[in-house]
Amino acid sequence: MVLFVLLEIIALSWIASTHSYPRGKITSIGMKMSSSWTETLGQMMYLKDLKTTNVNLLMENARLRTANLNSQKTGLTDTSIVTLNQEAWKSIPAEIIRYSSDFKNNILVANRGRSSGITPGMGMLDNGNIAGLVTEVTEHASLVLPIIHLHTQWSVRLGNDGAIGRMVWSGQGTEYATLMDIPLTELIIPGDPIVTTGFQGTFPSGLKVGTVEEVLVTPADKFQSVTVKLGADYKHIHYVEFLTNAGSGMIDSLITLAPE
Repeated sequence: MVLFVLLEIIALSWIASTHSYPRGKITSIGMKMSSSWTETLGQMMYLKDLKTTNVNLLMENARLRTANLNSQKTGLTDTSIVTLNQEAWKSIPAEIIRYSSDFKNNILVANRGRSSGITPGMGMLDNGNIAGLVTEVTEHASLVLPIIHLHTQWSVRLGNDGAIGRMVWSGQGTEYATLMDIPLTELIIPGDPIVTTGFQGTFPSGLKVGTVEEVLVTPADKFQSVTVKLGADYKHIHYVEFLTNAGSGMIDSLITLAPE
């Protein structure tokens, strides 16, 4: 493409130098072509630089998130437990290379896999908001089930110390999910934050899920149904982070060895 444009400019320059009548017109055309090519090249370089900047920012965000997660205290006095918690979480940056958002059972595919330390069961974040769960991995890619999948459920909480419930997706749209099993006695206000509980082991507690959009109650209900506006943007998801917990293996082994 570059060679073709250069040859075109050379040919036009030769014609302009040997034919006096169209010289002004050809020179004008040549200048426009040169200007257009320069502008296109500039845009290409800008996009390349922008991608590099975004990747660098993603890596820096991952480093900062790892430091932030590991600086949180458990509130326990046992030094060994606190140390384990502080060293547990690590963030791994990645990019989404394929995704769907218009189906009942959507999927995401990321460009990081086993070679990058990704394993099934790890959680994924989009701009700090929980976005999905790793279900399968290859050497260099991973399959993620997002919140907008009919076969996923999420353990979430109203604020940092509110009621706990199940969050599911209705199959409609990409912006909202439904929080269930919240007692009628719980005071809920639109705009209240929804965060992770940490009970599933996929995410630490307190990570952003979304905010309360609407509260629905019918006379026959014993529980409130809450519409949650999700923090993850599935229409524009690109740069993401995976969270791995070094202590999950120890916890899993305890569960495996627990008497039935």
